[in-house]
Amino acid sequence: MPGIQDRKAPSQLFVTGLSATWVLLVLWYEVGTFIRAGRSCEWPDSLRPTPEGARVARILVIADPQIIDHRSYPGRGRWLSALSQFMVDLNLRRNWHSTFHGLRPHAVVFLGDMMDGGRTAMVTSEYEAYYARFRDIFKMGNKAVPVYYLPGNHDIGIGDSNSFSLEGGTRYSSHFGPRNYRISISNHTLMFIDAPALVEEDVIRASRGYTYDNWPAVPGGPIDFLMKYASRNHSSPVILLSHIPMARPLDASCGPLRERGTIRQGFGFGYQNTLMDDATRYILGVTRPSLILSGDDHDYCEYVHDLPYSRTQPAGQVREITVKSFSMAMGVRHPGFQLLSLTSSAASSDTLTQIPSPPLTTPCLLPDQLGIYLFIYVPFIILSLIFLLIVNIYRYRSRNSHPTFPQFAKSSRAETPPAEMDDSYDLSAMSYGDSPGELSRRSLHSELGELENGDIAPLPSPEAKAKDTNHLHSKHRAPRTRATAWAWTFVLGGQRRRISVAIPCFSRPYPANKTRDVGFLRGFTGDVFDVAWPPLFVFCVAAWWEMK
Repeated sequence: MPGIQDRKAPSQLFVTGLSATWVLLVLWYEVGTFIRAGRSCEWPDSLRPTPEGARVARILVIADPQIIDHRSYPGRGRWLSALSQFMVDLNLRRNWHSTFHGLRPHAVVFLGDMMDGGRTAMVTSEYEAYYARFRDIFKMGNKAVPVYYLPGNHDIGIGDSNSFSLEGGTRYSSHFGPRNYRISISNHTLMFIDAPALVEEDVIRASRGYTYDNWPAVPGGPIDFLMKYASRNHSSPVILLSHIPMARPLDASCGPLRERGTIRQGFGFGYQNTLMDDATRYILGVTRPSLILSGDDHDYCEYVHDLPYSRTQPAGQVREITVKSFSMAMGVRHPGFQLLSLTSSAASSDTLTQIPSPPLTTPCLLPDQLGIYLFIYVPFIILSLIFLLIVNIYRYRSRNSHPTFPQFAKSSRAETPPAEMDDSYDLSAMSYGDSPGELSRRSLHSELGELENGDIAPLPSPEAKAKDTNHLHSKHRAPRTRATAWAWTFVLGGQRRRISVAIPCFSRPYPANKTRDVGFLRGFTGDVFDVAWPPLFVFCVAAWWEMK
């Protein structure tokens, strides 16, 4: 019926438009925002003129990816914990893909806490699977570059606990490398300090009344490593890397990029917020770094330390940057990372000796994934449901005020010939695979079973039979309809009888051409499904692309 189709076209157009809007929304917030984040942050050396013949090393610094496992949220059920793990892993993959492949660094540095439960006691096979997950998230494909790791408290633990593995240090070293070491990049020395071990050794030193000058350092420990470094002469500037930040006053500001609060000294189960004052002075005095990079706190913090005075070195200052966590699950709205550019240039064209320039750094932010879910998707879901509800209320009321299918009172076939009946003629007892002859026999049988005030309708004439058969043939070619009632046909007292019960919340049949002439509940749920499946499909395809 053309009039009915015209009235329903606007609602179908609205459903299609809403679904298309959702698809664009998902594409932008699941793909576009991450691509933009990777391209919007530039290497700090690109913002300054580079001298001719200079060597530039670009290092991507990542802190606390801390990939979670089933122990990370003990209060959550099994399925919710699995969903949390999937969503956090997906976020890490997107962050890494947009960052690493978008910026193409020369080297990558992890500032510790690679795995949230790395220090936990577990069987070897479970740890291997955990480590494989980490490597799969931060895979490089065919663009392999050097990667340097630093132990964090979630990797090897701090203090004694029955839940901590006695093999934590050994497992870390066999999978991530040495715990205290230094490398040279572009005439700069990068010093990696095992801060969790330093905390434990510093507590023992202080409890026994030793100073750093007379302390018999633990062989192979962080203090022993620093003492050996101090015993030699060094000329290249030092960049100090520590998972745990250096000590600072309680009221020290972290700068405008901090999301909340500041870093305060303190400790708890398996962690310590900063190194102690004596340890900080000793490290700064031995290394006299030109830059300090730390992690652990998950939020950005920038603080300037005073370098201690010595007979051979003047007093000075050094900037410490605490890098944001790379993960959406670490309590910060905007995850982040740090870009470090190390430049050295020749003193003159006559010599190849490279002179290092001061290190350049840039903080970069990643999309607020949790904010996207809570403040974009959830409100838009609510609005979409409200709009679909209004559309279906309007459609339901319009159909009731303009009935699509007129209601006919029961009458015998003698009063209403089959050729004059409308499309509501009942074919519930017919099979669409019946032959025309079978249809005719079924029609005749149905004619004999119709009752009007208990009287059997008279047999139709041959002409009426022919008309009825033609009518059935046309009905056989009509679009298939969905049932709106349950019907039972039976013979009682030599007469064929039928009982019909309407299906709740359904009204007229739902034609195969998808014209929504159904009940309110079914129309609403059908519209929700039509709107939801395309963006869900796009989300799954984008997730699959990141996972592969």
